[in-house]
Amino acid sequence: MNKPTLSTSWWACALSGSVNDKKPLAVVCNGEALVLFRNAAGEAFALEDRCPHRRDPLSLGTVKPGGLQCGYHGWTFDGASGACSAIPNLRDTERVPPRYGARAYPVAEANGFVHVGLGASRPTEALPSAGYRPRGKEFTGAATVNMAHAEYLAAMLDGPDCLLAFDGVRMTDFFLGDPRPEGQHLVLDRGAVWKSQVLPSNFVVDYPLMVRTAVALAGGAVQVDLLDADESPVVTVLMGASPNRRGTTSLCWRGFWHGTALPGAPLRWRSARALGKPPFEVFAEIKGAGIAALLVAPSRELEAARAAFAFSVPVSAAA
Repeated sequence: MNKPTLSTSWWACALSGSVNDKKPLAVVCNGEALVLFRNAAGEAFALEDRCPHRRDPLSLGTVKPGGLQCGYHGWTFDGASGACSAIPNLRDTERVPPRYGARAYPVAEANGFVHVGLGASRPTEALPSAGYRPRGKEFTGAATVNMAHAEYLAAMLDGPDCLLAFDGVRMTDFFLGDPRPEGQHLVLDRGAVWKSQVLPSNFVVDYPLMVRTAVALAGGAVQVDLLDADESPVVTVLMGASPNRRGTTSLCWRGFWHGTALPGAPLRWRSARALGKPPFEVFAEIKGAGIAALLVAPSRELEAARAAFAFSVPVSAAA
């Protein structure tokens, strides 16, 4: 269950603002070490974070007009193709052998995320951030959490309150229906209340708030929405999550407050929004006791749903 998937998928690997033309960015996405950088025109690239010459990390190198230069012997690699474009010791009449290229990956950028295509070919499905439409001020971050990726996705369904929090809100264990497939996601709704409010009976379904968790069936994106009783969005958080090394998970996220009017919201919550404080927190440190106490419930359907989705991908897209 903890083994990274080898299917062809887009992965949201980094925030757009973290990738620049000054310093390369090292990331681990779906278990693969990558280096991200831009050229002077702002175009983003992704290469395997390993120089084919002496296996040094290319992320320790320097961004040059011709591409990314390894910091060890100065070999330079084109961002789009991975081809080695320059070796300092070669004479002008000598050509760089094609076998000296670094592996290049497809890159697509949308709505504040840099996506990398992992697999045998360029992915054909929609980008994980395609439906993310921020309004006003965004709150962003990145972290590596000490939890395996598959378990992280499962906990997002079984107990998202162990992984993130909405300001002033208490998530409940009352599921408003069963997990349901919606497009490329498995979606689950649960009731929520203000922390200042007494929890209603589990037999009462008119919760003032709702938390909707949508876990991608391909790649590692997770969207968590706080909704009001009419299912109008209040806060949206989109997370890129992927397997890192040694059972850890790489995270990057963006989120925002929709500006939805909530007449029943506590004064503290309304004051915090007026001051521009973050309406949510993604936990960079996860408490093991809380995870261990989670019952395996909605996540029972996740692994089967992801496997069925991967099987349904046309051969031409995954080949």
